[in-house]
This record gives sequence, C-alpha cells and structure tokens, in this order.
Amino acid sequence: MALWGKADNLFSPGTVAVDYATETITGTGTSFTSAGISTGTTIVIGVGGTFGQAVISGITSDRVISIATTQYLSGEAISGVGYTLTQKPVYTLEDSNYDLTPTTSTGLSNAVYGVDEYEAAANAATGSKYKVAHAGWVGIHTYIDQHGTLRVKSEVLVAMSGISSNVPATYGATGDALDDAVFPDRYITITTQPVSLSGVSTTAAQSFSVVASATPTASLTFQWQYASYVGAGFTNLTNAGIYSNVTTSTVGIGSTTVGADIPDGYQYRAIIASTGGATATSNAATLDYA
Repeated sequence: MALWGKADNLFSPGTVAVDYATETITGTGTSFTSAGISTGTTIVIGVGGTFGQAVISGITSDRVISIATTQYLSGEAISGVGYTLTQKPVYTLEDSNYDLTPTTSTGLSNAVYGVDEYEAAANAATGSKYKVAHAGWVGIHTYIDQHGTLRVKSEVLVAMSGISSNVPATYGATGDALDDAVFPDRYITITTQPVSLSGVSTTAAQSFSVVASATPTASLTFQWQYASYVGAGFTNLTNAGIYSNVTTSTVGIGSTTVGADIPDGYQYRAIIASTGGATATSNAATLDYA
C-alpha cells in the first residue's frame, strides 16, 4: 500500500461499528467502494475528536472493510459513530508526536491536515497562526504558553501540490472545500471599509456599506452588527425598527426623531463569510448625530 495519497476528507456517508477481535469495521449507510477509497486509506473514527485511527487493509463491500491493526484505536466500544477518511501519510500513526485522541475541551491537538494550495494561500493572506510553509500534508502542534496565548507550530511532512478531495468542491479547481475550519479554502479581502458619519440629521436616512471579495471567487454573506458605545460588545442587527438590509453589503438606518430610537454614538460593523469557511470582520464605523 502507498505511504500516502493526495486526497483529504474522502466522502462516504453513514456511521461505523468496530469489531476488535476480527479487525473489521461494519458501516451503516456507508459507501466504502466510492472512488478514491482504497487500501492504505486512513479511517479516523469520531466526530469533534476521535476514538482513534486505522489503515484500511481490505474492502469487502460498501459496508465492510478490514483494517491493518486496532492498536491505534482507543479500545472503547465503537458503534454508530461518525468517521472521516483520508490518504494522509500512514506512518504518522506510528509517530507519537501526533495525538490519537485530541483534547476537544481545550481545542488543542497535534494533528495532520491535507492543505491544498488555496488553503495555504488563505492562511498566509489572513495572517493566521496556522499558516504553513508549503501546501501538502502538514503536521500541526498547538499549545498554550505561559501568558495564556495559543501557539501553533507547523511542519510540512510531505510538500506537494494538488491535495484534493472526493467531496464536491465549490469551485472548479483543486480544493477540499469545507473539510475543516482550521484551514479555510478561501480568504476574504475587504476593499472598502464602512465610513463613520458625523453631524447627520435625525430626519434623514443613513447607511453604511462595505465592499469585499473572496479568493478564489465565491458568493459572500453579510451580517451587520451594532455596539451602543465604543468598547461595548457587538450584537447582530435584524430588519426591524429603523434598520433594513442587515444581511446585505449596505445596511440602512431610517430617520427617527424618537429619543429612545436615536442610535447616537452607535458603532456598526459587518461580518462577512463565504463558502469554504472564510470569514472577515470590517472596521467599526460610528454614527454621530448633530
């Protein structure tokens, strides 16, 4: 079997149960004969953490596979459990630097990710702590330092281009869209930030706008928020009262002469998201009335 492949997050629906004695896995609603799934593929069992990992050594049918060993599974009874499939380097199962049971309570783990070229570019462009030196199979180590700050170390295990997935991508190019939140497949650039308004009349309608784009190209969603004063927490706006178009690139603020409705000194910002897991937050603009 190959030491690694190029497919991350292979697609097969359903859940699995493990028979430790026979070293077999039986699926419910699974499709283990899907294209891309083969001997040498790693099955990672568990959702939001993991019961462990194993390497597929044989495929009997859509519902039954055999595994090379159970030593990398937790030993707990596994039945009706979610899973993912990946062609990440098989040898990482032998590497004690990578956890078999990530600590989900803190969000810390040492794991291996398939990072495509878009994901690598997205993290570099956004300045993410998870940025990598090269696309490929990447090991990520996270920890909290003495100051309580999240630290991330990455090492490129296999530098390669063309990491892909059998999950249908949302654009026509290399990519494993939506496979994980650590490495979003796109990044968002805000080209025009909201501009503060000062000395405006309560009898005139106002608006704030933002202009943004996603790389690679993707549709964007918007959610405007407000804070009642500088330093206050932000809250999502709804299309009610004086507010309109709160989920578009331009939020409308109607005229008002009612004291309780006048958002004098309020701040407004937009949360922007795209398919592929990318998000961005605009600058906050202030509304000051005359």
